Amino acid sequence: MSQQQLQSVVIEVLSEIQKLSGRKWSGLTPDTKPIGDFEGFDSLSSVEATVMIEEKLDCELGVDSVFISESGKRALTVKEIAERVTKLVQAKGGKG
Repeated sequence: MSQQQLQSVVIEVLSEIQKLSGRKWSGLTPDTKPIGDFEGFDSLSSVEATVMIEEKLDCELGVDSVFISESGKRALTVKEIAERVTKLVQAKGGKG
């Protein structure tokens, strides 16, 4: 799966999370940081979204949240999230 396809999966999951929770959904760019830029999207939402991404990819990523940096100190952009998912899928032997 290409980086662009993974980015589309991330966007699809973010849209679904926001709509299911009844929170405002607005378009986003590769530079959008879901944690901080989306109404009500917090660390718990990021864990839920990570599980949804795993389900869509049929792959366990082995992390609680792909929405924060490996150090846990910085919220990631959509582009960075897709890059992180790609690395995690590849580390698991997938074709990400």
